[in-house]
Amino acid sequence: MVGSKQTRRYAATGIMGILLTGCVGLGDTLSSGVDATSARPRPRQIAEAATPDLRIPADAVAQAPDIPLVPLPSFARPTSSPAAPSSRPPVVRSANPSVPPASAAPPTAAPQTTPPAAAPQTTPVPAATPTETPPHTARQLLQQAAARCSTLDSYIVRLTRREHLKDKAQPEETLLFKFRKKPFSVHFKWLGDAAKGREVVYVKGRFDNKIHTKVAAGDSMLLPAGARLSLSPDNPLVRSASRHPITDAGICHCVETLTTQLDAQERGDRRWGTLTAIAPQRRAEYPKPVETIERIIPPGVEPELPRGGRRLMCFDPDWQLPMLVVTFDDKDREVEYYRYDRMQTPVNLDDDDFNPDKLWAAPRTKPAPGGAAKR
Repeated sequence: MVGSKQTRRYAATGIMGILLTGCVGLGDTLSSGVDATSARPRPRQIAEAATPDLRIPADAVAQAPDIPLVPLPSFARPTSSPAAPSSRPPVVRSANPSVPPASAAPPTAAPQTTPPAAAPQTTPVPAATPTETPPHTARQLLQQAAARCSTLDSYIVRLTRREHLKDKAQPEETLLFKFRKKPFSVHFKWLGDAAKGREVVYVKGRFDNKIHTKVAAGDSMLLPAGARLSLSPDNPLVRSASRHPITDAGICHCVETLTTQLDAQERGDRRWGTLTAIAPQRRAEYPKPVETIERIIPPGVEPELPRGGRRLMCFDPDWQLPMLVVTFDDKDREVEYYRYDRMQTPVNLDDDDFNPDKLWAAPRTKPAPGGAAKR
């Protein structure tokens, strides 16, 4: 029976891991206010007239040429097995992290509509100078990010993620992520080979306040591809398959959570670990070193990191947002990777973009010659 508990369990287990996409595992702390001062000039945003409609039709990813969503650029990736340390550029920390940043304002980058794609790289990139002092403190980076978040009422972005679960590498996933701030609305659409065709939609307070999922092939032993599944956000099946509620999804929730943690750290409360701005890191995803915050995660704080670990939040130089998040376990193996790119904002997202009944409606039958169209 499709509506059985067993059916819902099989489907929910394979689907709900996407509900939080951003700074994952930062602790269930309450969000606090963020300071929007000291922001650098932001790049030129896309005009509404340039993208009149970015809904996802049945036969395309988006009606805008600025998001070449597939194929995915082949970033340099670790080639070692999960049991061995990954091959990646070493983290470069400042020789004196307590030295305050220079007071001079950073150079203003040339305005861009959408940050360009990173060129594929196949060889390790040399690390930054070990004695380099971070241009900004963690507080300043988060203030700049908060200022940017205050302008992001809606956006469309590509999300790439990969994870290790129980020492097993999961398939890399590529998704289209649509976000609207009010009412809180998210729409994920899987684009790569892994779980292709799966979609998740949630609008807070609407559509019975449920998470609506379009199932991909292999998601469920009993539901066919294209079937729909609706579950409450507080359903035990949903909560057991995700560390955080779906309302935590998005880039700016990461900024809020980091700010809350930094507030606690500065009060002397280090239960959730420590945040430090480290020397700009060279990453294959960016042509130049990017400003980075490192979080040291104590043992026992995150179930997935029982012995602790660390997380790097790399701030995109154009958007001043933590758009690359990489987590390492106590053996310095990469266990989580989240990257946002191809961002477009503002975009013309309306209720139809988050309406599962319209997104997944059965296509209309083409009219027969000389006859009326049938629904």
